[in-house]
Amino acid sequence: MQFRLTRPRMVQIAIASVAFLAPLLLALAVPRAAAGDAWHAIGMDGNDVMAVYALHNRGDQEAHYFAVGRGLGVWERETDSKQWHGLNEGLPKGAWGQIPTVLLAASDRDRLRLYLGLGDSADSVAFYRLDYPGSWLLVRSGFEREVIRAVACGPYSPAVYVATAKRLYRSVDRGLTWAALSAVPGIGAPTVLEIHPRNPNELWLGTSIGEVYVSGDQGETWSRAYRLPLERWVHAIALDPVEPNVAYMAAGASVYVTEDGGKSWRPRSVGLGSGFTMALLVDPAVRGSVFVGSNPDGVYHSADYGQTWEPFKGGMGRLGVNSLALDPVDNETLVAGTDDGVWERSLAWMRSGAGVETLLPFTPTPTPSVTPQPAAASATPTRTPTRTPTATATGTVTPTQTPTQTAALTRAATPSPSAAATKTTTITAGPTLPPPTSTKVPTITPTRPPR
Repeated sequence: MQFRLTRPRMVQIAIASVAFLAPLLLALAVPRAAAGDAWHAIGMDGNDVMAVYALHNRGDQEAHYFAVGRGLGVWERETDSKQWHGLNEGLPKGAWGQIPTVLLAASDRDRLRLYLGLGDSADSVAFYRLDYPGSWLLVRSGFEREVIRAVACGPYSPAVYVATAKRLYRSVDRGLTWAALSAVPGIGAPTVLEIHPRNPNELWLGTSIGEVYVSGDQGETWSRAYRLPLERWVHAIALDPVEPNVAYMAAGASVYVTEDGGKSWRPRSVGLGSGFTMALLVDPAVRGSVFVGSNPDGVYHSADYGQTWEPFKGGMGRLGVNSLALDPVDNETLVAGTDDGVWERSLAWMRSGAGVETLLPFTPTPTPSVTPQPAAASATPTRTPTRTPTATATGTVTPTQTPTQTAALTRAATPSPSAAATKTTTITAGPTLPPPTSTKVPTITPTRPPR
């Protein structure tokens, strides 16, 4: 039977070829975001991870990942084997081997250090420090039998802060000694405490009833920046490291944004799902780029300062996200602590493929401290006289004058304390000028860096 290639058969072959090659062509045309840069799990599968940190230790080529698991304490991911192991040697354990509630803060300012607030009751409150790669050191217990609600430290701040339900504490010697500061503002319990990345003197505090407070003097005094109309738990506060007046707050199922340092706030939730907003991360390399972790609805991303949101959960799906971190070494890997372990996703395709302007992360310049000098013994301005010793108790004082005016001030005093002093002032001829000014002793007042 002879096969004849007719026009209808040629059309059928062409259609079949297109149908066969279409999946391959689509796969080649798919952007890297969907093909290779989706979320993928990197460990601690099946565990509820409440917090995750990505930190850099000086001299190391890769970042160190740390995670806090519910009842599991602190875990670390080895940079070589990529395996996770517990970092809990020296920490107390409960009856079932579980570690009580852990609040972790970390700093890589001069050396990678971890600060850990432990305990879920007044009898178990303790504070530990780990100088990586050492072991945990108990540096404080008790805190007036108040449960620790929040811990904060920053890469550019030498201070460590602890917030209890009643009071704020500060340490400037890595937790060895503590100073009790002002009472916690408001009537709600502290839920989150953050140090501004551009000003180590500026603290932001969120509470359990939807309040946000700001301090510009390291926690000595506070002013209320916002109060939600409904009593909602403030889960996270994120401060923009490039634009100092921009801040984000996660509460309820919404995100609130301020662009004037907390004076006014706007809810921006267009595109967000129905899950609770639990975590926030501001991208330090792209203006207006911010991520929010939702539970149980995955990750969302905004490229316009939170005005609109888009799902960012490819490969993860509908999974509860409790914490977000950015790899400080490559600055392109987003890490998430979820209800099912730790996940990561590359952001390289967003920054290069989208053609956005990439900015270098802000590095604050250390502000030199001014040591207060003792002031003069008397607050009254004094003249600096030039005395001419004589045989009697008469002194001559000549204050500084302008070149066109000469004044001579003569005081004549008798040895008797009850005698009246005689003052004679002689002014030479010349134009009328204002009286001579006295030279005041300067008083140095300590200054603080601007907010």
